[in-house]
Amino acid sequence: MEKRVVENPSLLLKEKALQFAASTLSEAGIESLEELIVKSGGKHADVSVLVFNLFKKGAARPDEIAQIFRGKQPPSPFREVSAAGGYINFTVDPAAYGEVVLESILTLGERYGFSEAEKRERIIVEHTSANPIHPLHVGHLRNSILGDALARLLAARGHKVKRHFYVDDTGLQVAYAAYGYRVVKHLLRGKPDHFIGDVYAITNLLLELEKLKKEARRAEGEELARINDKLASIAAKLQEYAEKRGEVFQELVREIKGRAEEVEEEIRRINRAYERGEKWAVPLVREMVEKGLEGFRETLGPLGIEFDSWDWESELTVWNGAAHDVVEKLSRLGLVERRDGALVFRADLLAEDEEARRAAGIPPGFQVAPMTLVRSDGTTLYTTRDIAYSIWKLSRADRVVNVIAIQQSLAQAQLRLALYALGFRDIGQRLIHYAYELVKLPGRKMSGRRGEYVAADDIIAETVARARAEIEKRKIGDPEDAWKIGVGALKFFFLNVSPQKPITFKWSRVLDFEQNSGPFVQYAYVRAKGILRKAGEAGAAPELRREKAGEEEKRVIMLLGEYPEQVAAAADQLRPDILTAYLNRLAMEFNKYYDTTPVLKAPTPEKRALRLAVVAAVATVLKNGLELLGITPPERM
Repeated sequence: MEKRVVENPSLLLKEKALQFAASTLSEAGIESLEELIVKSGGKHADVSVLVFNLFKKGAARPDEIAQIFRGKQPPSPFREVSAAGGYINFTVDPAAYGEVVLESILTLGERYGFSEAEKRERIIVEHTSANPIHPLHVGHLRNSILGDALARLLAARGHKVKRHFYVDDTGLQVAYAAYGYRVVKHLLRGKPDHFIGDVYAITNLLLELEKLKKEARRAEGEELARINDKLASIAAKLQEYAEKRGEVFQELVREIKGRAEEVEEEIRRINRAYERGEKWAVPLVREMVEKGLEGFRETLGPLGIEFDSWDWESELTVWNGAAHDVVEKLSRLGLVERRDGALVFRADLLAEDEEARRAAGIPPGFQVAPMTLVRSDGTTLYTTRDIAYSIWKLSRADRVVNVIAIQQSLAQAQLRLALYALGFRDIGQRLIHYAYELVKLPGRKMSGRRGEYVAADDIIAETVARARAEIEKRKIGDPEDAWKIGVGALKFFFLNVSPQKPITFKWSRVLDFEQNSGPFVQYAYVRAKGILRKAGEAGAAPELRREKAGEEEKRVIMLLGEYPEQVAAAADQLRPDILTAYLNRLAMEFNKYYDTTPVLKAPTPEKRALRLAVVAAVATVLKNGLELLGITPPERM
């Protein structure tokens, strides 16, 4: 293999193996290219070409293939080739391959790993999109970190990526928060999203308390006991708020006590008026929502998570009539019926059509239910508005990735079926529900209406505090780097598990400095940088021209060459965990290499220069990979 800079060394290696195998077989009279599959090797090879299909089709026998490749000299950077069973096995020469891999990394630097996809697309990644009536919680944190990493990975493949946040500013929940906010906004103190979350919870709890008191007066026996248990639970929660937000609590009590029905009617009036865009309601709701978004930005900004577009639900789907247009079009198609004054989309009937089901990406066996589009009072539901919003996004992108909790799978299936009915026949490929599972916190249940959640701000602050304590305990690095280490640990933790798997949040896993974690990978990077600093102080530097890599470097070099393919796989499959797994393997292999192979005390200056080049390449790849995940590693640790 001639010495040159290549974008994807591992891919080039596979192409050379495939070409050599095909040409050798062709010379023996076996035309085989379409039948061959190439893959990274296992225990017995660095690269293997699979030829099982040739046997199945009777084109060749195993002993014949073995004979054809016996004694053959493969091209550089391969040292040996042999055939056994259904494999043609290639052994890489670390001297030749190392030259290409190391020069490519050291020349390309921060661009190493960025390879354009064959088909570049306009892609919208919509993520977080939390309801602005309470602060972001730990579940939203997983959503935000996943969405940001997906956007970064897709951009690394040359796609034109836009990050969108859908501002849910309509609906009854928002009206509840807006009502309470109107009463106590003059008491706003501290982070605004936390204030709004408390106001929303207190308002809901007080209204629920009033309703339960009314029910208790008519109940008896077991029913009365059940209601009293609920009353006691609500009273205990309200007492917490009385201590936490004294003035706010007292004002809301004065406003709501004895007036539950009147207050509920006012909340419904706010909801209806805002959907109609009435002048008195718009400033009220907008002010409250903007305060909530201000709090979100305060949380996400320091994490490096930003958005290109904040898409207001009211503007894009309600005030312009887009949601009602959706209802009318579906009605004309005969897919809407009236039930008790509400309009219902018969998604269940459409799902019986196999073509519709396939095109909408509905999994076999998944049960689809009818979907209410419009309530009896004329207001639309969230998913109705989401259909209109999806049409807006699809007009601006080739593909839309919605990062939404797996609990919304039914609503997302109904949405795709509605879009299929409206003419988007390729909707299953264009609108992707990137489903992620819940984050479980042992001993905790979450409810926004009751203010029972673990705020993202609290998780972040605790992670950083624990990272600082670990730094001081281990006497490593600078406590000032606790933010980078802690936030990096948190991001790696959430990205290191397939999104389809639930996560149980454990501090011991988040801040594990020993294996398979953000701190572990960060420490490997810092270790590499430390070696390079010490070498520089001694007047030594990475150098490739005077020495070649040997067997001791081979495992690290093979992994380094894989990096661009790992990035491509993580992006194309929408699997950030592919990249975290790779970075962990590289960190482990580098640690083994440094622990067993003298670098600064190498036997010759030439060997030291070559090994420093390996260390520099590892540092570059670890940093590139971490930054693709939104993690900025510290320089010292």
